[in-house]
Amino acid sequence: MSHRPADLPSRPTTHRKATSACLLLAAAGLAAGADASAADAPGWQVSGDLRGGYFASERTGRDGVETDDEAFNARLRVAIEHAFNERWRVRTRLAGRFSSGQHGTDVYLRGYAPSRTGAAFGDVTLDEAYLGYQAPDDGLRLRVGRFQTAFALPGLPSKGLDRNDSPNIEINWTDGVHLDIPVGGGWRGHVIGQYRHRKGSGSVAHAPLDFSDGGSRGTLFLGLENRQPLGPITQRMVSLTWMPDSLADRGLADPSRTDYMTLDARVAAEWPLRADGPKLITGVELGYALQTPIDAAAGTGGNGDTGGLAWQLQASLHDFAPKQAIGVAYGRVDAGWLLSPDFRPNDRLAEIAYQWQFRPKTSLDARVRERRELEHPFATRERVDRDLYVRVTHKF
Repeated sequence: MSHRPADLPSRPTTHRKATSACLLLAAAGLAAGADASAADAPGWQVSGDLRGGYFASERTGRDGVETDDEAFNARLRVAIEHAFNERWRVRTRLAGRFSSGQHGTDVYLRGYAPSRTGAAFGDVTLDEAYLGYQAPDDGLRLRVGRFQTAFALPGLPSKGLDRNDSPNIEINWTDGVHLDIPVGGGWRGHVIGQYRHRKGSGSVAHAPLDFSDGGSRGTLFLGLENRQPLGPITQRMVSLTWMPDSLADRGLADPSRTDYMTLDARVAAEWPLRADGPKLITGVELGYALQTPIDAAAGTGGNGDTGGLAWQLQASLHDFAPKQAIGVAYGRVDAGWLLSPDFRPNDRLAEIAYQWQFRPKTSLDARVRERRELEHPFATRERVDRDLYVRVTHKF
């Protein structure tokens, strides 16, 4: 579950609510006039997406008490991009997250999100604002500023153990620099230097990760990826994340901090079942955290180090019917793996998803998911969360 830092101010519900509504109307106006804007202003492009639907969940707590919730949730994103020439461009995107159950609104531009999992319902902010460079012939690529990073397994559902900004209707971002370099033989190297604010982060960072120490301002991500087909294999990637002075291994109340470092590897493959027909996409991802908090710091109630292993398996069948796909995912994440936007620490997840691309730019998605706590020695039973959604996504 996400939480809001104690030092954040409460949300005003008057003028900020009006400001949020104005921004939403302005974004809708930009979306409606996207084609005209692009035609009238050479070099400028307007694009975006609107995603929303019905979301429901129920929880069986560690004490056996059952609770439930339901709401209509949505996310609107509108981007404006300008190309100076074939190599250089600038891009910015306004993103808003809304719910029938939200309490007030908040419009902001800062280096940290209000919760550990990203923007809250009612938030409106910029999730992209960067200068980009693209060398010819698929050469070096560079982004500087605020941008999105996504390294997930392909297919349906697409999930990642590490960097996968803004899944579902979430809003996340990465502040820093992303250097994407061709290495040879289809391999590309990724170097991401990310800035972390002392009050938090724009990307997912579960407790007890903490950035109050002055030495934790920078995070380094190194990745090596190949998406050129090798037989049925369509993706191979290994990566390392180093977060200096960011792990409160003895709990957030203890002032000591240590480095947090993780290793990750993923492989995906694709098999056509017949010519111009269905295809099967599968993938596996394995992660390991070299440093982990003690159990008490991670909230599992024990008195030793938590595990740092995380893994997931995915399989999806595409075009089993025209423009339709169905897929399953299963994963298990120890309490010491703290970086995933799709998997909670100390959980195992089982999910089935369906998608129908009924128009070129519009799709219908449905999902049913169960997340079950792995262990909590001092509780009578593990916590279980079940949820579902039916949503529509339209891109423009």
